[in-house]
Amino acid sequence: MKTPRLTSQGELSSVLFATDFSAASMRALPYAVGVASQFRSKLYLAHVIPMESYLLGDSKAKDRLRQARHDAESNLTSLLHSASVGGIPCQALVDNRDIWGVLSSFVRQYDMDLLVVGTTGRTGLGKVLLGSVAEEAIRESPCAVWTVGPRTPSALPTTLQKILYASDFSPDSLIAAPYAFSFAEKFGARLTLLHVIGSISESPYLDAQMARVRLNEIVTLHFGLATAPDIAVELGSPADVILKVAIDAAAELIVIGARGAGAVARLATHFGSIAHKVVSRAHCPVLTVGGSRNQSATAELEKTGKMAHPSQSRQD
Repeated sequence: MKTPRLTSQGELSSVLFATDFSAASMRALPYAVGVASQFRSKLYLAHVIPMESYLLGDSKAKDRLRQARHDAESNLTSLLHSASVGGIPCQALVDNRDIWGVLSSFVRQYDMDLLVVGTTGRTGLGKVLLGSVAEEAIRESPCAVWTVGPRTPSALPTTLQKILYASDFSPDSLIAAPYAFSFAEKFGARLTLLHVIGSISESPYLDAQMARVRLNEIVTLHFGLATAPDIAVELGSPADVILKVAIDAAAELIVIGARGAGAVARLATHFGSIAHKVVSRAHCPVLTVGGSRNQSATAELEKTGKMAHPSQSRQD
């Protein structure tokens, strides 16, 4: 499995927008267009025809599938030629079968760097992405996942001004750091680094100080920001604190690792639960980035507290 990565120049070369054409899923389109425009990426517009729409065991199933594909291709073609995409290089993708299976296949086949999805809706992709497939996509996607939840504004601001990056210092959460810094640099945004202490220890002051030291170490691994990032250490439930700090800081994007193995993860069995809570309740988009499953690399990161350079963050 590939590990999500940026290019060595901190760029995203390809962005995949997945839609079921519902209003909920289409809310994510301006964000996909905005990111693709800012990074000068190629934008792919994808629709997956769910199996239940044509596998009913009767003679008309093939006709329904044929019509569904025709309608999907027609809708995507209309999007390709609409003002919504703003002249960005685009390509339409349509397939059927398992939704996440198809999307993950698209990600691998076209070497996607970012998957953009809306997560509100009662039918189709919106519903699925709020359930088990959302957990699977957030944890297992070979690329970063940008989710637009029910409380997110319906359009990307002209430019992101404030970004929140939350880390539990696990290797998998550190994999997300290059994205936070790259987006902050690309959009000229103010970046806040947050660590949440999940439980009170015998030396809470010392723990907080050590967390600030480690957050500053992350800052030293990156450069190029016009303004030094803010550092924040808070105590409480990780998801609740991340959401509160995002609101207090007026963050327009939250960046988190999706497969963390550290303190954040242990509080909820796996970090997907925390990520899902953040995605579902956030008032801004959430960018989740999966970490490497390479055990030796993970052990080394835990030992050194360092992360790979963005160009080294994706492996076959």
